[in-house]
Amino acid sequence: MNPVEINAQHLRPAVHCRSILKMALAALLLLHSAVAMGQSVAIQDLLAQKEKWPTYAADGKKLQFEGRFEGRTATTIRIIKFDIICNLPSNATFPDGIRNGQRIDVIGRFASENGRLSFGVSRILIKDTDIDRLRLRAKDVPADQPAKLLDLAAEYQADAEFYDDSVLKAEITAVRTESLSRLRGMARGDVTRLREILKQSKSLGVKPEFVESLQFESIYAASIQPNADVDALAAETKLSCDGWDQLVPPIPERLRSPFAKNAVATFLSAQEADRRALHRLLYQSLRLRQIQTMVKSDGSNGLEISNLVRSEFGDDNPLAADFEERYFTYRRSQLATDSRSNLKGLTELLTMRSRAEQVPDVMRDWLLAQERKFGNTSLAGLLRMADEYLFAADLMPSAEYELQGVELLKRAWGIAIKDSPTDADQIADRLRRLGWERLNEKWMTIAQMKSLPKDDVQLAIREGRVVGGMSAQQVVLTLGQPTRISRIASRKSVCELWNYDEEGSAGMVIRFRRSLVDTTASSIVEDVSRISARRVQ
Repeated sequence: MNPVEINAQHLRPAVHCRSILKMALAALLLLHSAVAMGQSVAIQDLLAQKEKWPTYAADGKKLQFEGRFEGRTATTIRIIKFDIICNLPSNATFPDGIRNGQRIDVIGRFASENGRLSFGVSRILIKDTDIDRLRLRAKDVPADQPAKLLDLAAEYQADAEFYDDSVLKAEITAVRTESLSRLRGMARGDVTRLREILKQSKSLGVKPEFVESLQFESIYAASIQPNADVDALAAETKLSCDGWDQLVPPIPERLRSPFAKNAVATFLSAQEADRRALHRLLYQSLRLRQIQTMVKSDGSNGLEISNLVRSEFGDDNPLAADFEERYFTYRRSQLATDSRSNLKGLTELLTMRSRAEQVPDVMRDWLLAQERKFGNTSLAGLLRMADEYLFAADLMPSAEYELQGVELLKRAWGIAIKDSPTDADQIADRLRRLGWERLNEKWMTIAQMKSLPKDDVQLAIREGRVVGGMSAQQVVLTLGQPTRISRIASRKSVCELWNYDEEGSAGMVIRFRRSLVDTTASSIVEDVSRISARRVQ
């Protein structure tokens, strides 16, 4: 079949619909017939031979090249990147429906007039745009052969760069992304292949969101492999995952559970802000595995680990509380050997860490441990445990522990009064400082003593007073020997008057009565009288 000449009979105005345009040009534009004249070259190749164009014009050499339509006048057309005027035959018409950027094959010859080159068009073939051609060919690629899409995209890359065609570049990126997405789906869980696809994605310049999600997937897939290099993966996450160290806002709880179940699917469906949080969860999962290797089995460095978790992951991280609890469990297991200063430090730390409710249990356990160590039956054990309870009472503070310490001192006094009077005096002095007195053969508080009646003999002796019912011995113990004694006897009793007075001072007369019938009875105070001081003459 011979090529068709361009003339008014073969070129009719075309409508915008592509199918109608093709029908209107069917008789004119027969690309296959042009093959008989020689292979069409790309505009890039023709431009590379620019220095030969004058020779081609002189020789009348017929050329066929492919380029992009840019515009036209009544008798000329323009080809993008081809700065030579292309003249149409005088009797030719040109379809109105052709679009800017549409591919055309041009056949003709260079001509030179007064040293100025032009190109005379004898035949043309109008083709689809690069976008249309790429999309159509991409649809024909089988779904299980995604690598062919990459090859196809590569074919159009040079033209996209040559024409600086942003639309074509975007389509090429879309085709590559589709190819890599299919490859990624086929490589699910295969770390090596995922890494290769990630490398390809970065070199091919596909959409950043795709690279980001593939980066996440490859790190996560590697992290769940046996013998994963956690240190290397944590370092990679810090380099490639934005937001890995973001503490504010806290990671939403709605992301934690889905991440644990299917991290990759959660990331793929997440919004941009949530992806930053998921980056942090990914880093945390790796960092915590690093931290786990630092944790001592007995929990003794749990507080240190807790502080590390809080500093890196925020105070809200539940694992910080877990490690902290392990530390306090360890400390409670060591209470038997803890000194008072260690115990004080522990209770202060519990309070500072909002665990004040645990202090009573810690104190109780410590006291029980001390009791097992020192006992509470011997004098030494009772005194030591009294000290410990009184220390605990001041630390908490606790009236219960103070009372327990006092009771232990009383028991210690009961042993010391028989075996070690000196110790008994010291113990009694301690009890007095704690508000306890020994009276009427029992220990009483100051409040209890104040509630006693004023004529209580023991209370009066303690206060240096004489009251009815006292014996002579008790009066002497309280006031000493009288200044003088007078006696009045009857058949049944003897009345003694003890005078206590000094020159120039008030005095006291104490009347005793002793039964003559009961020889075993002692003199008992019957009355106490005050006398005014005598004036000195």
